[in-house]
Amino acid sequence: MPAPIWPYVTALLYFAEVSTCVAIAQALEMTSHDRLTRMLWGQWSGQTLLELALHALFTAVGGDLIVDDTIVEKPHATLLAEATWVWSTKHNRVVFGIPLVLLVWTNGQVRIPLAFRIWRKGGPSKFDLALEVLSYARNRLRVTPRYVLFDAWYPSKRLLKRIRDYGWYFVCRLKKNRRFEGKPLKGYRRQPYWDAVGRVSGGIKVRVVKYRRKYYATNRLSLTAPEVRALYQRRHAIEEVFKFLKAQLGLAACQAGYKRFGQGRCQAGEGVQAHHIALCLVAYLILERERIDQGVTLHHLRRKLIVKGLTVSLPSLARVRAAA
Repeated sequence: MPAPIWPYVTALLYFAEVSTCVAIAQALEMTSHDRLTRMLWGQWSGQTLLELALHALFTAVGGDLIVDDTIVEKPHATLLAEATWVWSTKHNRVVFGIPLVLLVWTNGQVRIPLAFRIWRKGGPSKFDLALEVLSYARNRLRVTPRYVLFDAWYPSKRLLKRIRDYGWYFVCRLKKNRRFEGKPLKGYRRQPYWDAVGRVSGGIKVRVVKYRRKYYATNRLSLTAPEVRALYQRRHAIEEVFKFLKAQLGLAACQAGYKRFGQGRCQAGEGVQAHHIALCLVAYLILERERIDQGVTLHHLRRKLIVKGLTVSLPSLARVRAAA
């Protein structure tokens, strides 16, 4: 891996609001911003680095897998190669940014990002990217989860069949127009609370639970309605990961990704933002390992690093660097 990776990760860990190459070079005084920029433009795999960090710091046994996506918003970077116009459910409008599909493992206490993909217009769909990261977790990382959790945007026929074929269980939400036993869920029963076993479109046998205006589904038919709802609540762990990455590790702050050539003309680059995202995820893994070892919260550890700076040692950073 390129040597400038480590000053970059160090800056993400120790400094607040420092995620541009110029700011990192000024803060650390151990490398130039040109070397950092060339590193982001380099030919290396962010997913491979994330895998090396994962193997150096964690062992994911059992637990749950969570698939979800978020938008790394780039409202002022209209020439950024990896960004596109995409619908945001948060803002209820189209925004410009990088659609990021993330796979997280959790046992209720630990949250570990395992894999990520960037959705690009004209490329594989988010369903296909979700299938990719689940296949990667099973075949490459050898993860065997208790459940796979995802929201109402992901339970396509292919995804549900793939999880079933893996011998895994899923718990998810369904949209009200999803067909269950040949009828849309919203017209199946009118009661506010019910659960029933049957087949959804695609021929997958599930237990569907209606709670107020929401519909949940699982292919583990022995679960009770309260258990299904409780399991689905674990999906919130990935939202906490997204929130921390954006608020504390500068996920959306990187400005690299295009080159300028006289008179303001720009040529788009490939992979720069993906590299930055991977480095943010590696920094998150290091913080997660350290907060477990020290018995503190992520936010407490983050404040400690910002206040005391490089005087605080991070053994996990050295372990990842040695593994890479």
